[in-house]
Amino acid sequence: MILLRSTTDRMMDLTPTILAQSQTPGGRAELVEWQWPTMLDFAQVQTDLMIEMSLPPFAAEASAWLPQIDADKRCIMGTLFVRWPGVTVGGRAEGGHIRVVRCVFSGERARALMAGRPDPDPGFIRSLLAIRNEPLRALMQLLRRELSNPLDRSAAAITALVDLIAVELGRLIRHHTDPVSTGRLAAWQFRRIRERLAHTGPAPGVAELAALCGISARHLHRQFLALTGATVADYVEGTRIEHAKRLLDRRDDPIKAVAHACGFAHANSFARAFRRSTGLTPLAFRQRGEDRAASISTPSGATH
Repeated sequence: MILLRSTTDRMMDLTPTILAQSQTPGGRAELVEWQWPTMLDFAQVQTDLMIEMSLPPFAAEASAWLPQIDADKRCIMGTLFVRWPGVTVGGRAEGGHIRVVRCVFSGERARALMAGRPDPDPGFIRSLLAIRNEPLRALMQLLRRELSNPLDRSAAAITALVDLIAVELGRLIRHHTDPVSTGRLAAWQFRRIRERLAHTGPAPGVAELAALCGISARHLHRQFLALTGATVADYVEGTRIEHAKRLLDRRDDPIKAVAHACGFAHANSFARAFRRSTGLTPLAFRQRGEDRAASISTPSGATH
């Protein structure tokens, strides 16, 4: 049984359901799944060497860090990853239906693979949490297909794939010298930000959005820019302005009410932000929309 603590401070049983399993001389191949009902804070130490791949649409990315050896640096835990045995990995993941294909290597095979990197540094360990290796990804997909085969699953094919995965992972462990982080927000993090911005009332600050994503404000700035090409502040303001445009187009509410609905404390600050973004005042934008609607509704050639 695997027990982890959720963000509601409740212990949860995260022992996976095994959908398919095959033992080979070099290790064990598994197809497993979980049902996570909520956002989850976790801290795990793996005793076995295993490589895992989350399977869409049952996949979830997480923010991750190494609390015991390099707690200040955070990264994205991608869909193809290895958690180095004996190293605590902490993180935050979104709930839902998660399905994973994985190879769990036997003691002798694991020791041989890990001997290729006898003293891994934190940067390398972080790089294994978001592996970018297309041969490994393709082999894991083939392993998933074979494990999912209900009619004529081949033990020989699974054994061969586990061996090939071990070879490719060994190359990665021995020769990978340029760890590359994904350096951008995970999909669930970006979705949480959008959902928060959809709420009425005052706009959230960077600290609140960073807390929603489980990362520091500094990392949020960098990873948000990498994902969207915009700063957090510019994106928040742009989202509020787009909301304001819709309200100005569809409602007869006073400008002050539109400003309040979009999270601006004062109509003047709303007008400045709106003009900075669109080149128009809110009133001019509304009037232009009304003129456009009138021209569409008036038949061509009609006279007043």
